[in-house]
Amino acid sequence: MARPSMAPQRKEEILNALEACILKYGIQATSLENIAETAGMKRTILRHYIGNRDDIICALSQRWRAKYSDQWQQIIDWLPSKNRSESMLEALFTIGSSERVNATIIGEAIFSEAKRLPAIKADQQEIMFEFNQHLFDALKHDYPDAEDEKVSLVSQGIYASYLMAESLLPLKFTEQVHQLKLSAKLLCSTLQSH
Repeated sequence: MARPSMAPQRKEEILNALEACILKYGIQATSLENIAETAGMKRTILRHYIGNRDDIICALSQRWRAKYSDQWQQIIDWLPSKNRSESMLEALFTIGSSERVNATIIGEAIFSEAKRLPAIKADQQEIMFEFNQHLFDALKHDYPDAEDEKVSLVSQGIYASYLMAESLLPLKFTEQVHQLKLSAKLLCSTLQSH
């Protein structure tokens, strides 16, 4: 009987180590040596299971893209039948736990590599598309008479506010995050028919 492959477990351990290194050193200062040491593995094991440093960063980006999709599904499943967009904004613009702050730091670190690595740029485009699509759907549900182009522009504006709010989380700028949520709600109000 064949032994089960260790590849999935090793890959998770390597990606967990990369996340820990990002939080400890930042992505620019994280080396293969840091990742290997944190994972308790030799560099050759990292290369065997995933590849070089850029390959590991790209693998982490794919994992986070899947994680964002799962989070979206949870939010969509949670949304009430009325006032969906307002509930979505409440979920998006919250001051979270230290885990959420760490997730923000890791997400921003991955995003910073999109300029350099096309695979990460593609992941980021997919994340942005999914965000805007879900928000568009919620807005269209609440404002069915609004023009699609206007709904799309409001969705883009809310996405920009959300990204700014996320970048403020590690700084604990709670008042500014609250202001960005109010700004997003104001954008939504432009969709009301008069």
